[in-house]
Amino acid sequence: MEKEKRRHFSLKNKSIRTQLIVYMGCFVVLPLCLALMFLNIYLQRVTTENKTGYDTTLLSQIKANGDQMIEVTNYSTSMMMTSKSVLENLRTMARAEDGYDLYQAKTELSARLSEMESSVLNAVGGKIAILTESGYLIGAHNLSRTSVEYEGQDWYQQIIDNGRKTTFCAELQDFFAEMTTYPIQDYRYLYIGRSVLDYSGKNLGVLLIQLSGTKIWGKFTQAMVPSHEGTFYIFDNSRKMQMEYNGEKDELVQSLTEEEAVWQGETDTITRGTLHDGYQYMAVSLEHGGNRLVYAVPTLVYLEGNLRISRNILGMVLLLIAATIITMVYFSKKLSSPLTNLVEKLENSENGILTLQEPEQSFLEIHKFISSYNRAGHRIEELIEKVKTESHLKEKAHYEMLMSQISPHFIFNTVNSIRIMAKEEQDERTSCALESLGEILHGVYDNRNGMTTVGQETALLEAYVDIMKFRFGNSFQYYNVIPTELYFCEIPAFTMQPIVENAILHGVKDIRAGQIIVSAVEYERDFMISIFNNGNSADKDMVEEMLKSPHRNRSTFTGMGLYNINSRLKMLYGDNYGLIFKEQVKAGFEIWIRIPKRTDYQARSEGRKDWK
Repeated sequence: MEKEKRRHFSLKNKSIRTQLIVYMGCFVVLPLCLALMFLNIYLQRVTTENKTGYDTTLLSQIKANGDQMIEVTNYSTSMMMTSKSVLENLRTMARAEDGYDLYQAKTELSARLSEMESSVLNAVGGKIAILTESGYLIGAHNLSRTSVEYEGQDWYQQIIDNGRKTTFCAELQDFFAEMTTYPIQDYRYLYIGRSVLDYSGKNLGVLLIQLSGTKIWGKFTQAMVPSHEGTFYIFDNSRKMQMEYNGEKDELVQSLTEEEAVWQGETDTITRGTLHDGYQYMAVSLEHGGNRLVYAVPTLVYLEGNLRISRNILGMVLLLIAATIITMVYFSKKLSSPLTNLVEKLENSENGILTLQEPEQSFLEIHKFISSYNRAGHRIEELIEKVKTESHLKEKAHYEMLMSQISPHFIFNTVNSIRIMAKEEQDERTSCALESLGEILHGVYDNRNGMTTVGQETALLEAYVDIMKFRFGNSFQYYNVIPTELYFCEIPAFTMQPIVENAILHGVKDIRAGQIIVSAVEYERDFMISIFNNGNSADKDMVEEMLKSPHRNRSTFTGMGLYNINSRLKMLYGDNYGLIFKEQVKAGFEIWIRIPKRTDYQARSEGRKDWK
């Protein structure tokens, strides 16, 4: 048991090369990989903060730019709305019919609007027009009545109700589209409507303003919108979109209008968050009209810098692991090769002891180990030779003692059986019994070296069974089913006979229809002979005690006993061979004989002649 534990423990030991790789992996590669992962997390955090700060600054500048444009526009249009000439021309258009006065009023208003567009509003990319109470649409190059349906519309009434206050209304695009020869894309401009009132508060018309989105966004879009993935919006206080940049995404607009966090926050506070459909957003309120400026970008695009850092660091980790593995394999092999070569030489040696040659290039410890091993090996070889000599003498004495027990015991039992049989019946059976005895005696004295073949052993066993049948009659049947291909295999003489004798005298003698079956099973390196009888069974503990102690056999089995047979087999072939009790047999008794498969017994027999 202790030996098995030591063997089990040794199987758990790892090689030097394996341990070097494990230690380098745990204490070098793993810490470096963890450091790179922490660096990745830190860089992503810093990059995110920098990106957020940068975008926040740009969004604040867009807000300031938009507020400034609206403020400049409101200031300049307010001055025009309070101008006496403008108000007088509007009153003239309201009361005059077609004629020179009407034409003069429209011309003067158009000139005033053209002057404002080319001076003040030109800097903000703005255009201006006036929708009079009588339905004339006056612009820098337009003096005709409008064809746009506006009366009774909610947005128009809202402008009237708000008076001179700025009202953001995307529907005003239709009026400017009417005054141009090229189409205007939706939501590319910011439209403002203001009611023009005289001093008595009477509405004289509506001032229409168009501000360029390009001027509002400026060049900030080039810095904030990578690959045109980002989107800018301006919503009014009713969450209605007024203007957009790169925002042809209806689902995104709906998600922004439904996200309550987008519409919360003070005027100068930028709100940040994530939409459920994979977008990051930033929102801030403009100073005029309660409008909300919103910037939205896909999360993957927003975190592109982080992903790039992760890919780079992952590449570094993979390169580090690959380089480390190659380095570890190379150096571990260089370090462990000398020891591995030594172990292979020792394992391939017959007795595990040999004289080792010192390698030309190796480590100092290896040279010291080889020198010490060679000195110890010479000493061990001397001790082994001495032990072999002593063990040889002891084994010879023990073997001769066992053989001295077998032959007299067998001859005595056989002669005694013939004596009893001759006394009971004097006929030819006695002659046959003596003939069988002669065959047995010939087998005894012809195998003084103690070894025979399975075929010769079964022939001797047949003669013995014939004698026992003469004695006990046909009260039992004997069957030999050993394959003939095993007949040339080596077996110690008188290995099966004592067990068969025990089966007759203590197994089937006193039962009816007794059976003794001798069979064998062949394996790659050994074979097993089974001796079974259907007589009395035996307890496992009792049989194991018989195999271990010679004293137990004397009261239960024949004088020779199972112990001597088992001891002989283990002495000749080792502890893995001998007798094996098959405890699964409930009715009867079966025992196995395990023997290595050899056919060169004659050569070994000649080697034992020096024992005689």
